[in-house]
Amino acid sequence: MTTPRGEMLVVGPDSAFQLKLISLNPFEFVGSGIEVKDTNSIVSSVRSTPEFGFRPLTDTDIQGLVAAFGDPLGVQSRLRNIIKRAPVSSSELGGSSINHILSGPVLTRPDLSSLGGDMKKVQDRLDKSAMSIFRKRYPMRAGMYF
Repeated sequence: MTTPRGEMLVVGPDSAFQLKLISLNPFEFVGSGIEVKDTNSIVSSVRSTPEFGFRPLTDTDIQGLVAAFGDPLGVQSRLRNIIKRAPVSSSELGGSSINHILSGPVLTRPDLSSLGGDMKKVQDRLDKSAMSIFRKRYPMRAGMYF
């Protein structure tokens, strides 16, 4: 789960992390993070969403989606069926003749604090920590923001 403010909640099969990232450029970030306990109800709800990955689409899938554009429920139903498929790795896609791929899902929120009070407390600490690290490592660049 990501926000436009550089906040992230990364949930894996064995652990979850809450992050605050400050972009240095499109390929580099600085920030801080903390491991979130698996007992957190928010992590449980995010973990119940479909697994992120690449899902090959057939020509029939594309035709069905285009045909359903006038019907939002029809598009939603078709996408739900596609997302239920197991994702494939990028190496599996490389040598095949797949023309269409659906990637995702990526969940986006305006900010992670909207998920609850505990998330807000942690996010406030991560914001301060990330900014402190940013100022320490890149004092000239950080000065542009003040």
